[in-house]
Amino acid sequence: MSNTKINLEESESFRFDIDDTVEEEKDGEENNKGTLLDRYNQSLDSNPVLTKAITAAFVQGIGSILGQLLSSSPKSSSHKMNVRNVPKHEKRIDWMDVIAFALHGGIMNGPVGHYWFEYLSKHGPKSKSYSMLLDQLVVQPPLLVLMFIFLDCTKQVLREIKPSYARTMSVIGPTIVTSWRFWPLAVYCTFRYLKKKHYTVALNLCSIAWTIHLSSRNRQTQNGKN
Repeated sequence: MSNTKINLEESESFRFDIDDTVEEEKDGEENNKGTLLDRYNQSLDSNPVLTKAITAAFVQGIGSILGQLLSSSPKSSSHKMNVRNVPKHEKRIDWMDVIAFALHGGIMNGPVGHYWFEYLSKHGPKSKSYSMLLDQLVVQPPLLVLMFIFLDCTKQVLREIKPSYARTMSVIGPTIVTSWRFWPLAVYCTFRYLKKKHYTVALNLCSIAWTIHLSSRNRQTQNGKN
């Protein structure tokens, strides 16, 4: 009898242990489901500007990719025929556009939006309708102007990186050799005869001659190409 009672108690204890384990696993799964959102909300509380900047960069970059894919998707048979005749380089995604939008989101849209909405919530009108009108009529138009300027300038700069690197590599060797004919003497005389507080001023004056040399050399190179 005592053995049977002990076995029943052990079985009941084992069953409760299993139930507790199952409940803990369910709780763990529910916590894991909310982990990503919870972490994002914690990041918004601890690093709001950085979090919103990264989010805006990611969202605008994805938006640029989707927009290009949708705009190039065929909608009719005639469009399909036209797409086949388009060069391959025009069918691919313009990654300069994607990077430009992502940079705009991370540098401008995210941070500016954070500070603007913080200011609007603290010092703006209490009415949500008036706050919306203030945002759309006063702030959004100049932000759109800045956005297009930023995107255009960024894409131009990105497209110039490769040719600029090529031009730099073609002239950097001779330029370094030429600089060694001028700057060592200028720096030595500055260190030898002037006080430390005059170093920068003296070398800036010397840089006038160096800038004249570089400018005239660039002009000669451009005239030679033309």
